[in-house]
Amino acid sequence: MGELLLALDVGTTSLGAGLFSSDGKLLAWTSRRLKTTSPAPGHLEQEPRAIWRATLAVMRGALADAGRDAVDLAAIGITTQRTSAMIWDRRDGRALTPLVLWSDLRGVERAMSLRGEGYFVAPQQAAAKLEAIVAGVGQGRDLAWGNIDSYLIWRLSGGAALVTDRSQAWPTGYLDLSTMGWNEALIGHQRLDAAMFPQLVDTWGPIAETTATVFGRPVPICADIADQQSALTAHGEAAKVTYGTSATLDLGTGTQLVLKDFSAPPFVVSSVGGQARFCIEGMVYTAGAALDWVRGAMRLGAPAAFDALAASVSDAGGVWFLPALQGLGAPHGDAARRGALGGLSLGAGRAHIARAALEGVAFRTREVFEHVHTLAEHALPTALGVDGGLASSDVFLQIQADLLGQPVRRHALREATAGGAAICAARGAGLLGPEETAGFVAYDRAFEPRVSRTEADGRFGAWKKAVYGGSEP
Repeated sequence: MGELLLALDVGTTSLGAGLFSSDGKLLAWTSRRLKTTSPAPGHLEQEPRAIWRATLAVMRGALADAGRDAVDLAAIGITTQRTSAMIWDRRDGRALTPLVLWSDLRGVERAMSLRGEGYFVAPQQAAAKLEAIVAGVGQGRDLAWGNIDSYLIWRLSGGAALVTDRSQAWPTGYLDLSTMGWNEALIGHQRLDAAMFPQLVDTWGPIAETTATVFGRPVPICADIADQQSALTAHGEAAKVTYGTSATLDLGTGTQLVLKDFSAPPFVVSSVGGQARFCIEGMVYTAGAALDWVRGAMRLGAPAAFDALAASVSDAGGVWFLPALQGLGAPHGDAARRGALGGLSLGAGRAHIARAALEGVAFRTREVFEHVHTLAEHALPTALGVDGGLASSDVFLQIQADLLGQPVRRHALREATAGGAAICAARGAGLLGPEETAGFVAYDRAFEPRVSRTEADGRFGAWKKAVYGGSEP
């Protein structure tokens, strides 16, 4: 058996594969963008066959770029966006629906009705959408449904494994935490076929094997973990913010499940051998996606040019931005709220708008940060660990440190999500112990606040007054 680890990371806007040594060194990284379509307002979909083709391309590409072969692989770890949903035919693996993304809002009304029926379901969860997806396919087929992790493991294993782990299952809304099995009451209430559901497996361990056609020889799949929980694992399971399409803050609570506020619910980090670990999670639904919209709508250039614009002014000149293009996450939990740009004057220019956009994401992150730590009753960490695409922006991270009022540490792996999947794969293959992280948890720079805490607090208060008026919680 080889000693290298192949981590597949399927996000919302891109997917990639990283080849790691067992001590945490990234040997190669290959990625592809994913195309999202919106067939109706609030609907967001991707093409499963395109994701499958891209998956093969990046996994094979990472091996080729490193000059390695499948014989060098000890295990594959898979991490994906959570609570997306699709249906396929078990007989041939043919996708029968698009992949409906987590950020798709077609389930808003159904989520509200399910709550009235005694089932707390969030609009983003698959449980608010699956009935409609099934209705669109019809009956009379041997159907399977799952998040994108289940579909890809099904394809990689040649149809031998229809599985998911509990970190992936919990966000769908169908996991019963009292039993750590599927919620039979909800499945029956929705009149869904329980046989469609994937088998629940441990987060790491012997999950499946690829067919020989994928790499030329079978390779063990030894980890399946949800993307945000994978990134938390790469930060040592303490606390982190991942800046991607969203900005997601996770605070590890160990074996303690903390449920105090549905806008920042508990999540399963991992479940192995009947032992589950948990975190609290709060989200800025549109972070990188909101900045992409501002750059495009305002014609403010590519990310580097956008950063330079924002850095060219010392403040936003009274301009403010609320990044809520797909609803407002913690602590508000308002799926109907939409983004806003205000405070414009004749003295405001493109640079002020760029800075206001970055500040809006930073202020929302501070909102979530303070709320989550209040729920967990933990002392605030001395520094906040961050990763993700937006973490590549020095300009943004300095703004974040200033407005947060404490240091921000950037993970050495921008794609820390893949690093977490590699850690779990190494544990599943027996290369690392259950608490070991080897060299995977490392930071390359700390950003110290350059303004006083008093100034940071004052600016935060002024921003909340501007964006919420008297309606903030």
